[in-house]
Amino acid sequence: MSTALPTLQLLEITGADAIAFAQAQFCSDLRDLHAGHWRWSAWLSPQGRVRAFFQLLRDDDEKLRLILRGGDAHALRDDLSRYVLRAQVTLRALDRARGVGFDDRAELAVLAAEIPDGDRIGRSAPGDVAALPGPKPRWLLLEDHADAAATGDDDGRWRLADIRAGLPEVGPALRDRLLPQWLGLDRLGAVSVQKGCYPGQEIMSRLHFRGGNKRALYRLELHAPAPPPPGTDIRAGDGEAGHAGVVVLAAAAAPGRVEALASLVESMADAKLEIDSTSVEQVRVAERFG
Repeated sequence: MSTALPTLQLLEITGADAIAFAQAQFCSDLRDLHAGHWRWSAWLSPQGRVRAFFQLLRDDDEKLRLILRGGDAHALRDDLSRYVLRAQVTLRALDRARGVGFDDRAELAVLAAEIPDGDRIGRSAPGDVAALPGPKPRWLLLEDHADAAATGDDDGRWRLADIRAGLPEVGPALRDRLLPQWLGLDRLGAVSVQKGCYPGQEIMSRLHFRGGNKRALYRLELHAPAPPPPGTDIRAGDGEAGHAGVVVLAAAAAPGRVEALASLVESMADAKLEIDSTSVEQVRVAERFG
């Protein structure tokens, strides 16, 4: 079944210095990212907190596209523009682009002649295609124009599949709050400690070589009538005082049942957890990512 993704946000980086600019700003290594391929990446604060998380597509030596996982492309463009300085780089939010998700290869094959696997970008007449990781095969079709016919289900079902695949979003409620390791971004290969300097690189290297990370990404199952919003606090109950974590992403799985991604303190993952919402009656840790 196909799923229209009306909230998709894309940012384009073009120019002679596009690759060098991205290499200096983002925490993944672009030196082995070839044209026609993509990888996960993020933009961090100097303190190592995640400002933006995205799929980074390299079209050629002078063009990159960022598919944001949460946040706003216009806001990210404005923030990144402060660091362009004398670089030959143009940043542009792609307002007319639209995404359609597919979990049926045969349905996608009707539209796209090239269906990729791994990190390769498939080129097709309706738009480019990228495969997504997870327990079940999925693909994202990037259509060039927003007036293309929308199809399929709403994006709640797609968000649930993201949760089960351990793919977080970083919107305004979580921006500048969490380290990449707390969101499982190292598991996705979004963080490099071998490349040169970038914002937050010192923190990433310290965690990698000296250890000390105490949080991880988990999937939770909740008894609740509606998903709690991102940024909702999670506490350890039954007298075990303390902040246990935060809701990252949530979606309805069935009537009265919700699944969520949460960044949790690992030592509290086995405690009785309570979410700061009067509507959440029960919380169960179902899976740890990474």
